[in-house]
Amino acid sequence: MKNSIRIDRSVPIEVRDGTVLRADVYRLNDRQKRPVILMRTRYDRLKWEMGGGSNFMPMLNTVLSGYNIVVQSVRGTYDSDGKQILEDPYLTVEGPDGYDTVEWLASQAWCDGNVGTAGGSYLGTVQWVLAKENPPHLKAIAPWISGSGMLPSRLNGVFNLGLFANHLLLDGLELADRLEKQGKDVSSMRELLNRGYANPEEVYNYLPLKDVPQADFDIIREYWHDSVLNPQVSPEAKEARPEYEKVAVPCCHVSGWYDFFTSGTFNNFNSMKEKGATRIAREGQHVLMGPWLHMGPSIMGDVGELNFGRFASILGSPIFEHNLGFFNKYLRGMDIDLPAIRYFLMGANIWKTADSWPLPGTQWQRFFLHSKGHASTSGGDGFLNRNEPTSETADVFLYDPHFPIPSTGCRGHGTCGFASSPKDQSLIERRDDVLCYTTPELKEDVEVTGPLEMHLYAATSVKDTDFTVKLVDVYPDGHAYNVTDGIIRARYRKSFLKEQFIIPNEINEYIINMETASQMFLKGHCLRLDISSSNFPEYDRNMNTGNQPGEDAKGVTARQTIYHESLYPSYIDLPVIRY
Repeated sequence: MKNSIRIDRSVPIEVRDGTVLRADVYRLNDRQKRPVILMRTRYDRLKWEMGGGSNFMPMLNTVLSGYNIVVQSVRGTYDSDGKQILEDPYLTVEGPDGYDTVEWLASQAWCDGNVGTAGGSYLGTVQWVLAKENPPHLKAIAPWISGSGMLPSRLNGVFNLGLFANHLLLDGLELADRLEKQGKDVSSMRELLNRGYANPEEVYNYLPLKDVPQADFDIIREYWHDSVLNPQVSPEAKEARPEYEKVAVPCCHVSGWYDFFTSGTFNNFNSMKEKGATRIAREGQHVLMGPWLHMGPSIMGDVGELNFGRFASILGSPIFEHNLGFFNKYLRGMDIDLPAIRYFLMGANIWKTADSWPLPGTQWQRFFLHSKGHASTSGGDGFLNRNEPTSETADVFLYDPHFPIPSTGCRGHGTCGFASSPKDQSLIERRDDVLCYTTPELKEDVEVTGPLEMHLYAATSVKDTDFTVKLVDVYPDGHAYNVTDGIIRARYRKSFLKEQFIIPNEINEYIINMETASQMFLKGHCLRLDISSSNFPEYDRNMNTGNQPGEDAKGVTARQTIYHESLYPSYIDLPVIRY
């Protein structure tokens, strides 16, 4: 039948050490040779197919556009042989396994010798590991929603609790499947893990965090303890970090403004442009950034409590056109004009293009915190403008780790109990442990696009604590939606590699990475900064004791002082785009 799709399931592919990996092959049912797009996954291949493949590149449309798609289970997952992934958490085998798979695909009668890779999150990480091996027939990679290496277990020293709690449950169920196949009784294990999925607060709220019952199984225990208790990056983790100088092929980077990996995406883009192993690699770097969570665009363009319009949706956005154009250009050699950067400007809800990042002509405008000492809540006297402070009264709030600020809006996938971004912050901003600094109503539209960084001068009554900051778009009707945020753990204020505790009540400068964003703050709106000390459960709460993360069953309350005066001018640098 013309244009019918042939599916070959569980195709065995033997790699160099004799391990057999299995894959599903999707191709047009004819005898033509075509390029292959390989996706290597740790997740259920059948669910991937039933979901249409991916919001980034729908499987059916891709095959009908002239590509063979191969979805392979990495070793130790589902029907692929070998050790379970948790026994090789730093992906040391994925380079050789990927190399052998690419070369096997290139030798098949239905492949024209051109192989690309694609996939997001974990599927993006393994592409970087594969690409540095440089198999001869690998011509392009598309690491979507993936950063500069392993999953980001920490941001500025703070544990990404929500992300890893989700993986704890996922990995636990995967382990249960494998143990059950070995004839072991896993009924009680499944019951506990399923209860965690149904009630994720059992995992988030458990104290001490290291003793979460859902982690008390075999290999999972070591994985969880390593994630929670060990703030340092193991030397073995370098296996999964991009080594840009070894990557010789073009890259298609795709992410969303509300994903985990915004900064990592642009770091990969810029690093490959500078360090790529070949000219085609350095010149063949392309970024697409949309107003999306970790799972990419939605059907209608909805993200959290906002709708960004049809141009942000699966069908209305350029995501499929962009990704298909990338592979047409580098696997088929077609003459396609593909911009270096295509990004969605939220607020204006339009797509724009650029040649470099940060954007050419960016004006870095410094906005300072001000108040008369009563900035608590959105009804306080905190304000934000470009005037440097002189003599002003500091703002004070109490942070109680047993009553943390809930993660109302977050970066990520919005699953496992999370409230996906963006969300109205109005209720959160009524709490007296949230300081709010707001500009006057804008007299004209202001585009803020680029990386953001907060410089906060603060003191605390304890030896270790956290500070958080959130950039908010305030609407004329009072609704306030989070644009981006950041957090820092005090003990890592100077170096993530070496902790240095606080001298209580000593004033320190905290430089807080707020990732990247692209927001048009419309005329009549206001910009606001929310300052606090927790964003839970997106990040674990600091118990303020100075003990190692995850050790405490009980915390202490911290007295936090935020300074904004001539000697200690707290401020944010905003990347403002002028036309």
